[in-house]
Amino acid sequence: MSTSSPAAGLPAAVWTVAAFQLGRLLTWQRLVMAALLAVFPAAVLLAATRAGRGALASDVAVAMLYALVPEAVCMLGLLLTMCPAVSDELERGTWAHVATRPRGRRALLVGTWLAAVLWTAAVALVGLALALAVTDVARPGRVFGLFAALTLLSCAGRGALFALPAVVLPKRALAASVGAAIVVEFLAGTIPAVVNQATVSLRLRSLLVDWMGWKGRLPVEMQLFVDPRPAWVHVLAVTVLVAVLLGTAVFILERRQFPPSDEV
Repeated sequence: MSTSSPAAGLPAAVWTVAAFQLGRLLTWQRLVMAALLAVFPAAVLLAATRAGRGALASDVAVAMLYALVPEAVCMLGLLLTMCPAVSDELERGTWAHVATRPRGRRALLVGTWLAAVLWTAAVALVGLALALAVTDVARPGRVFGLFAALTLLSCAGRGALFALPAVVLPKRALAASVGAAIVVEFLAGTIPAVVNQATVSLRLRSLLVDWMGWKGRLPVEMQLFVDPRPAWVHVLAVTVLVAVLLGTAVFILERRQFPPSDEV
């Protein structure tokens, strides 16, 4: 009889779920959707360039890239991939099998989160490369590197945030996640108070300002919307947020019951 602990096989179970979910995302419909998301930043930058009748200033282009890639593309990609974490299993009638397997619920949620992060980050990085190819920024290689880091942090943090609506309101997870994004990330995240310390958006903005060397050039009123602490503090804060949000979602999921006629 095996003496291994129940948690011993969790990483393998998580990766199995992630690989399965990634396979489900490689359909032609999802690939078309990914292509549209990937070309979106480049299309917006081209439109802005034509509207301005000239190349955008480097800092303006970088600010637009931030709004388009770590914010818009990542958010949209995660809404499409993370929200159905539980509702898909309920609709397909596979929840009973998931729930009764050892570590099934944890593996389902964390594996789906991992797949959503990987898929969305890949789409966002392709979009970032296309956008940099059509706009003029100083040191594009460096910009790509720092935006790749911001993209991964955005996907990890927002994916964990959307895990909560996925387990609390699985049948309405998309609407609840949009509400969470608006209230938590965009409203609370822009309030210069203690509440914004628990948002991913504050950390991403602060990292952008730090890594781009904009701290000394920001107007006084804009400095209220960033945190001047070192970059490692913001990376650690996002890591802690991911752990807390995913841990809370797993805790709720393992204690919820979803009967076949569930109408939540």
